[in-house]
Amino acid sequence: MRKLLSMLTLCSCIIGGSVGSAMASDDSAEKILQSVNGKWNTTFNSGDSTKLATLYTENATLSPGNGEVLVGQEQIRGLFKSFIDNGVHNHTIETIEAYRDEKQIVQLGKWRAESVNDKQEVISFGGVLMTVIEQNSDGIWLTRSHVWNMGN
Repeated sequence: MRKLLSMLTLCSCIIGGSVGSAMASDDSAEKILQSVNGKWNTTFNSGDSTKLATLYTENATLSPGNGEVLVGQEQIRGLFKSFIDNGVHNHTIETIEAYRDEKQIVQLGKWRAESVNDKQEVISFGGVLMTVIEQNSDGIWLTRSHVWNMGN
């Protein structure tokens, strides 16, 4: 029985390799996003908007939920610098769903961050995000598109 299962597994890998690859991609998409999100959060929370912008492709697009679309690392750096300068910190990302197609991953997630209000009280806020992450020719995963909204 064990030998039969081994043969069936081997045959399914040979005959239906793309199915096996898709299943493996689902697992690795989560691991890749865990790494990408962790690096993004660490960089944002360190206050380095210049380094944060390098986690995006050169011509990346970003929409912060206000109807605007920013294009390129410099505009993205400027937006995040303004958030950091205004005390936004403790940023986190939780992946809800991920879809992978070879060198591209689409992520649906929730984000949270903190700041202080006029009374110097800590406030927490967040929303939903969607990102498109692409693997470049050097094998590095960078954000190609980033859209978010604000809710509770």
